[in-house]
Amino acid sequence: MAKKNTVIYIISDRRSGSTLLENILSRSAEVFSVGELAMLHGHILKKGPGERWNWTCSCGDPVDQCVFWGPVLQKTWQQNQQDFNSNISWNYKSKKLLSVALLPFLFRNKLLDITGSARNKNVQPTLDSLYKAIFAEAGKTFIVDSSKDPLQALSIYRGKRDYHVKIIWLKRDMRATAVSKSKWKELNVKKQKSIGKILTDVFYYRRLSLAVTGFVKKEDLLKMNYEAIALNTQEQLNRLTNAFGLDDYKAPEYMFVENDHTIGGTPNRFSKRPIVYDEGWKKEFSNRKLLYWIGGLLNKF
Repeated sequence: MAKKNTVIYIISDRRSGSTLLENILSRSAEVFSVGELAMLHGHILKKGPGERWNWTCSCGDPVDQCVFWGPVLQKTWQQNQQDFNSNISWNYKSKKLLSVALLPFLFRNKLLDITGSARNKNVQPTLDSLYKAIFAEAGKTFIVDSSKDPLQALSIYRGKRDYHVKIIWLKRDMRATAVSKSKWKELNVKKQKSIGKILTDVFYYRRLSLAVTGFVKKEDLLKMNYEAIALNTQEQLNRLTNAFGLDDYKAPEYMFVENDHTIGGTPNRFSKRPIVYDEGWKKEFSNRKLLYWIGGLLNKF
């Protein structure tokens, strides 16, 4: 029996391992990885995240000149530039969402007001046309989209479509995520927040992600942890292939980009690195014992 086209969308916070998971999935012969499709419009206009690599595809070419994205954009963006919008707009730290974060399953319907707003009305139709063009151009049964945004996932999942949508909710120890975000801001010379403040933001984002997963059917949702993937890659990959109906394959030992056409991702995605678990983030809490304990407690919610 032929498999139905399926979009696998990864929900996660930044610095939580989505690029690693996407890279592992891209090794399947059935999968085409698009990277962070939400960033495609910005890459076309050369605005927003992506300046470090001049908003190019991972192949090195501008997206409109890329051998893969060029034909896709001819069928989508070039035919409807006025309504083209690949990125949902929302503020995850908005006070309006506080009730959703506190009681996600009681107030989650407030999220539908955002996905259905006038400024976001074109996102789902744009992504639908993009996914269809990507399926046709790639000739693969599965697309992996690591855009991470939970509300974008919600918009896609609830939209009218003729392909399946499966959601992976990828989590990492919030303390590790907070440390990684702090170092990333420092690397990019951005205004620093305290580890405690960043940890609060990470917790808030996770609660909103939890609210989104409440809309997803059990058979369409897979919860995964970065730590488990890094420590037991093959075992976790088997969980995923069994859950979503991919053929089994051997997990890679290294993370690297090779002959891919992905959008966005971390700048070091081009370096070949072994897949290992790093606990170096714990050093940042050597003099913050109380915060370390609080972070461990928040992980349980």
